Amino acid sequence: MSENKTDETAAQQYDNYPDPDAIVHFGDASEELVELVEETLEMSEFLSTSRDELPETTLLVKAVENE
Repeated sequence: MSENKTDETAAQQYDNYPDPDAIVHFGDASEELVELVEETLEMSEFLSTSRDELPETTLLVKAVENE
């Protein structure tokens, strides 16, 4: 039961953000790894990432329509 409560609490912290297509949480990964993945994803014409006010090892990923 505590797992469900933890999942609900984790989901609530993202409620104030636009609906992302993916949430990537790296756990205890280094900031350098997170930055590398973020930069790699941002190189795509079809993806956008954001980290505003999120834990430092979390990325929100959104698909972008390429016009």
